[in-house]
Amino acid sequence: MVKHQKMCWGVVCCLAVSVFGVAARVGAQDAEVRTVRVLTIGNSFAQNACRYLEEIAESDGTCRIVIGTANIGGCTLQKHADLAAKSATDPGQKPYRGEGGKRYSLQDYLAADQWDFVTLQQMSALSYKPETYHPYIEQLVAVVREHAPQAEILIHQTWAYRPDSPLLKSDGLTQQQMYERLASAYDDVAVQFGCRILPVGAAFQLARNTVGREVLVRDPDYNYDHPVYPDLPQQTNSLVTGWHWRTSGDKQELRLDFKHGNTKGCLLAGLVWYEVLTGNDATETTYRPQGVSEDDAVFLRHVAHQAVVGRTVEKVR
Repeated sequence: MVKHQKMCWGVVCCLAVSVFGVAARVGAQDAEVRTVRVLTIGNSFAQNACRYLEEIAESDGTCRIVIGTANIGGCTLQKHADLAAKSATDPGQKPYRGEGGKRYSLQDYLAADQWDFVTLQQMSALSYKPETYHPYIEQLVAVVREHAPQAEILIHQTWAYRPDSPLLKSDGLTQQQMYERLASAYDDVAVQFGCRILPVGAAFQLARNTVGREVLVRDPDYNYDHPVYPDLPQQTNSLVTGWHWRTSGDKQELRLDFKHGNTKGCLLAGLVWYEVLTGNDATETTYRPQGVSEDDAVFLRHVAHQAVVGRTVEKVR
């Protein structure tokens, strides 16, 4: 009987040690997961960049990312600055919609959480025109520093349009020229305020200029004059939506979106943000959204890492 009791007590002790050991390991793992909080002040391009950001971070397992979105479709730096000025004199002006539909002024949103980062960007159609940044970015930086002094301001470098963009044609620009001009404009404000850059535009250009990854912007075998639903032109390597079918009433219309990120473009942008926000290597993530092949995902992770490391090397030099 005594022997049996000793055996039972031994089993209980072993189980207790095992349970406490597991609990300790789980607790240690939980303690290692850090939270990064970022508030975006932008538009649909910021939405694109954040589309897969939480999932990318979850695949890493060491951090989670909380995202606040002070975004309005097509919004310029001037409009964000004007809205902030109106809210300063009339607190009832709350143009931004947060989680659960709650309305915020920019000042409210900045004070709503202990943001680690706040991002700023210009509207893409003005991104390569440096004169459009001022004095509005100065006004926005002042608002951020007043209401979220703990946050690091990051400049979101947006990307150039597809070569078949009507805007490029009307301005007489190539895609590369648009990229070079917007990169210069973003660099100038980053230097002015001592900010780091989220080099998404650079990542897009690196991918586009990689041999074998070029985009066929005009498919010679596609009948653009008489398209047949649901057929689309060849645009395999595109990082933006490109040609797509849109329902208009009871009709299907072929449309060209030459700027907004598609699944691969949003993934690439998210990977760049992830590496800058966390300091972790984007190539070590595993998240891959549906519709992106493993080969493409690996390529995009390496491009994102190359873009971020390239910025760091340039700064050191």
